[in-house]
Amino acid sequence: MDKDLVQFRYSMKKFKATRNYALSVVDFSKPYAFGRLNNDIIVLLSSLGITNEKLLQKQKDYFAWIAGATQNLPLAIDFLSSLGQHELVKKVLLDGLDDPAVYKQLRAQQMAEVNNFRKNDKPRTRMMIHKSRLIFGVCDPFSILREGEVFLRVTVGRKGATTAIHGDVLVVRNPCLHPGELVDHIHDLCHV
Repeated sequence: MDKDLVQFRYSMKKFKATRNYALSVVDFSKPYAFGRLNNDIIVLLSSLGITNEKLLQKQKDYFAWIAGATQNLPLAIDFLSSLGQHELVKKVLLDGLDDPAVYKQLRAQQMAEVNNFRKNDKPRTRMMIHKSRLIFGVCDPFSILREGEVFLRVTVGRKGATTAIHGDVLVVRNPCLHPGELVDHIHDLCHV
């Protein structure tokens, strides 16, 4: 069997000191894994013209979403599902938000999410963006896409895989240290 099953770019080889060409899978894409804005991405967005007011409003909305999880059943389910806390979602559905054990666990998740905004006693940002996905990119070996195009098919809760997105998307590498690593159409970030 001489057919190629996998194609790699030269830049994908990370360790040059070995002749071992074994393929190791270190992670894989998962449905509902949301992207997050971090300090580096926020600095880049700011340098590309996104105003501080828009970014601060995003952060206020995010904290309101977290705070609302103890008071609103759909928000609690959304919050816990976004964190991958599916067992706790079950407890919320079965026992309700008024159950003391459920409330305590939910508060712990809220505090953990808020505490993510500090690392080593320094402020940082790790704000989840709901209309986003953490994805793994692959090359286009058949050159189907034009330069600047990406193909995404995003899984949406209770709907499964949706149709492809026809429009502007923001693609960010992480770590991302240069404004040129962001796709040009960033204005949609503030409307999402």
